[in-house]
Amino acid sequence: MENTQNKTLDFPNCPKCGSGRRLAGETLKVEVEKGKMPKQSNAFLFQHQSIIAKDMHWLSAPVIVSFFDACVECGTVYCIHAETKLAVQGGKNLPKSGNLFSPS
Repeated sequence: MENTQNKTLDFPNCPKCGSGRRLAGETLKVEVEKGKMPKQSNAFLFQHQSIIAKDMHWLSAPVIVSFFDACVECGTVYCIHAETKLAVQGGKNLPKSGNLFSPS
């Protein structure tokens, strides 16, 4: 199987209007400034995880984890970050839940 680990894509700007202002991102920024959250924190509205496998008899398969936020300027919901990982059946190497912007 081709190595699919640690491939990432970042989308810093809204694909519709080009703004870099994001709802969850700006909300987090306020909390960081108040000292309530660590500076290295990342924010997103929701995440989606897809296992890429032909059938359910796989031992390992690539997983795509995508994070979404909404543009403050136009309201477009879009992918802000996506990454691939290798999932091993049994949960040993499945992506951890929560903030996946940092390596697991």
